[in-house]
Amino acid sequence: MNTNKSDDESRLLIQNQYFLNESSLAQYIDWDALARISFVNCNFEKVFLGGKVFGSCSFQNCTFNHFYARKAIFSNCHLEDCKITNSDMTRAEFYDTHLKNCEFLGVDLAASDFDSCKFEGTRFFKSNLDFIIGDDVKIWKSKKWIEIKHFSEKDLYE
Repeated sequence: MNTNKSDDESRLLIQNQYFLNESSLAQYIDWDALARISFVNCNFEKVFLGGKVFGSCSFQNCTFNHFYARKAIFSNCHLEDCKITNSDMTRAEFYDTHLKNCEFLGVDLAASDFDSCKFEGTRFFKSNLDFIIGDDVKIWKSKKWIEIKHFSEKDLYE
């Protein structure tokens, strides 16, 4: 396992790991939270992290398959070049989170909240976006940020 602590950020770095279930992450979870961890080139398969808090975590070039993060909280996180498939993220909460070049395929995000989030090159395919809510969301389009102060799933159909 390749883990390092960066002196400038006191952040744990985990690279090139395959997590088959939540027990493989148990050593990193304190008080039902994962904090200040950078995951790079990691695979999460059938990992159950419902209700967990992800605080100031980053995920770069990670894949999530059959990932269960129902009612999870992502606060001040960064996801870049990640692929999330066949996963349950219903009622998840995203605060001050940046998603760049991510793909959601077959992900249930029903009733999730996005507050002060940025979406850059992120796509949703065959995903459930029913009843989502967003406040102060920014979307990168045509080389500029488009700001949306408040939206909900019903706005998508009006």
